[in-house]
This record gives sequence, structure tokens and C-alpha cells, in this order.
Amino acid sequence: MSWKRDRWLWAAIIVGVVLRIAPRALWPMDICVRDECTYMKLATRMASGEGMTASAGWLWAPGWPVLMGMFKAATGLSGLVVILSIIVAGANSVLLYQLAHRLFADLDARRRRTTGLVAAWMYAISLHQVFFAQRLWSEVVYTGVLLTGLLLFIRARERVKDGGLRRAMLAAGMLGGCVGVMVLFRGVAQYMLPIFVVGLLWGRLRRGVVYGQAVAMVAAAVLVVAPYSIHATKKHESFVLSDRTLGQMMWLGNNDFEPIGFDYGSGQISQRAFNRTKNKGRPKCAKRSKAMELDACQVEAGKQFIADDPMLFVSRMPMRVAQMLTPHSLLTRHVRWHRYPGIGWVGREVLVLMQVIVSLVVMLVGGFGLVSRARGGRGIVIAGILTYHVAAIAALAGISRYRVPLEPMLMVYAAAVFADWKGTRAALREGRLRWRLVLAVATLAVLLPLVLWNLPAGWPEWRHW
Repeated sequence: MSWKRDRWLWAAIIVGVVLRIAPRALWPMDICVRDECTYMKLATRMASGEGMTASAGWLWAPGWPVLMGMFKAATGLSGLVVILSIIVAGANSVLLYQLAHRLFADLDARRRRTTGLVAAWMYAISLHQVFFAQRLWSEVVYTGVLLTGLLLFIRARERVKDGGLRRAMLAAGMLGGCVGVMVLFRGVAQYMLPIFVVGLLWGRLRRGVVYGQAVAMVAAAVLVVAPYSIHATKKHESFVLSDRTLGQMMWLGNNDFEPIGFDYGSGQISQRAFNRTKNKGRPKCAKRSKAMELDACQVEAGKQFIADDPMLFVSRMPMRVAQMLTPHSLLTRHVRWHRYPGIGWVGREVLVLMQVIVSLVVMLVGGFGLVSRARGGRGIVIAGILTYHVAAIAALAGISRYRVPLEPMLMVYAAAVFADWKGTRAALREGRLRWRLVLAVATLAVLLPLVLWNLPAGWPEWRHW
């Protein structure tokens, strides 16, 4: 069945959009928080013709500030970018539905449809995802770009089977362009390009066309990113690919103080607490007004910190990952700050609990499903993207919002577990050694304590295990 004719999918889209519009109508955003304020400031500067600038020592990737700047220039209100986020959130349900169909093409039509619907509904009603569509963070739009990239990647692999060289190259070029857009939205995405290259080549090393696809994909990505990179490098008189934030991230996560986070109960949620914490660590090595110099010296200072005490660096890795994998999110912080007046104590507790339950299901069941059902180049790419992000956080610093664009990929695999449990069990028993079963158990053994590490933090009466 085409997604256009699936009534249950349209129901998920409508419910998801309503859930994202209603809070904005009932509780208009009264004040920005941290990065939101930075984005608004950057958007104002862009609308006034200054272009992409650094702020507080950070040079962010330009994608999201550019979109906000366009809304600022057109309407005078950069905050109206939430309209785009809500529209993209509806589209993301469709993308998940289609991704499920492509990833599990071996299932019969009924189970494929069920898997797609479960994934779409999980995204639609996830309060974690709902919250970010109402605010001024880039996560929702970036999620849409990432899901589109995965679908284009699958198409690029399928075009090789079709035998048409022209179509195969065109599909790879479109994938490369999408990856380039990812890089312009998140600097961390630049290291995802090799993962897609490996995915294209996986299991096809004897097919000459795939090498051409890899070249076409990389070339397209470079063509998308290069204009901004060249412009920014000249403007800031230092090499810029898409952002310069590594030094600041190393300062947050590799310092004399414990890795800094900004989630409720497990981070510094007030400026006073943040200042108190940062004063315990090494001072910034350059002025915030000199972002390029600051980034460069912070990177070197972070490397030196790691070299001086590598065991401390390694011992903090679980903490940093747990900061990202907390079942809470910035929604918990918002609720605990009483930003939804009138819902009462019961309503606040229900919001926090519902968010936690869905997040736990997505991470635990999704991780289990990924290990059980991931296959071939497609599985390599999705597992590679997830593993890469976890590794980056383990080395730097974590916060719950960093996992927001990653959750939808896990939703697809969690949906497969629910929709086809019999097939999941069969997949775990494959081979004499049943290595997938062993790996699934090992994954849950590692994932469970990390996910539960900061579970109490969302409740003021509990806070710690």
C-alpha cells in the first residue's frame, strides 16, 4: 500500500502535528534558553546582513541559523521557524514509514506496513520529539535530513542492482548532496561521510560501479559544503569546514570538573551553577571574541589534559555517554521549571513519566532490534552512525538533545521487534554460534546501566540511586 493511501499513517501525522501545535497555542514560548538565544542572535545578525558570525566563542554550523535568519528577514520573527519544524515533524513520520518498508523488504506486506505504522506512531507521540518541534533547536529538521539521507542511501544501493550506470551515479550524487546538507547543519556530520562510503561498498567490492558511486557521493558532498567553507575560512581567517566547536566541547568534557551537562538533575541548569562549576576548572585560554583562536587553544588544552591523565579520560566515558542516554530530556527541565502553568502536579508527573517510558522503549528495544535485525550495508550505515555518535560523546561531553536525531533510527528497529517478534527470535538464532543473540544480550547489558544512570534525576524527591 502506498503511504499516501494509508489512513493510519495519516492519523499518525495529524495526531503528531496537533500534539506539536497545541502546546505552542496554550503556552507561547516566553523566553529562549541557552542555544536558542544564540540562534536568535545569529538570525538577527544574518537578517541585518552580517552573515554567519561566532557567538560567545562558538562558531556553529550555518544551516539552522540561516533558516532562522530567513524567517527573521521575511517576517521579523525568527521564532516562526517552529512552523517549519512542525511541518518537517509530520514529514518525518512518513519518512520513518518508508524507511521501515525499505529496511524490511523481506517481510510480507502486512508486517512491513505494521512496522512502518508502529515507527511512525512512536515518533508522532514521543513527548521527547514533540518538545523539540516547539522550540528553537535544529533537531527536528536535522532528523528529516538524516532520514532522507538514509532513504537515498538505500536507493543508491538498489540502483546498482538495476544495472543502470546513469541512475546509480545520480542516486549517489543525491545522497552526497544530502550528506553535505547534514554537514552544514552539524559539524559532527562531516565524519559520517566515510560511513556512507563503507555502506555503499559493503558486500560489493567486485562491482566497479560502486567505486564510481563513492566518488560521485563524495564529490557532491564537497560541492555542497565547499562554497560556505571557502567563504567562512576567508571571513574568519582560519580554516572552517562548517563549524568550529570542538575546542569548547573538549573544555566542557575534559576539564578538572566533571563533564558538564545541561539536563535537569544531572547538569548545570542555572547560570550561577554553571559559573560555580566552570570556576573549578582551567580557565579559557583566549577571549570569547576570538572564536578561532579560542577553539584552537581549547583543542590543544583538551589534548594535553587527556595526555596528562588518560585513565581519568577513559573512566569518564560512561558518564558522558550516560548524559546523552538519560531517559529524560530538556522537556523534563522545562516541566520542572513550571513552564507549563495550569497543568498541576499530576500533569507534570504524567509528562515526565510518559517521556521516560517512551525513551526507555526506544533505546532499549530499539538497540535490541538493531542488533537482531540489522543486515548488510544498510545495517552497517545505521549502526555506524549510532556508534560514531556514541563514541564522539564518550570523548567529549553529552546532553540528552544530542540523541534526538538518532532516536528515529532506533524507532524503526523497535517497531520491527513489536511487529515481527517471531522474525526477531528467528534472527537471533541464526548460525551455529548464535552470535546475534550473544551480541544482543551484551548490548543490553551495557546499555541498561547507562540508560538508567540518570533516571532518578528527573524527580526532585529521588535524584540519585
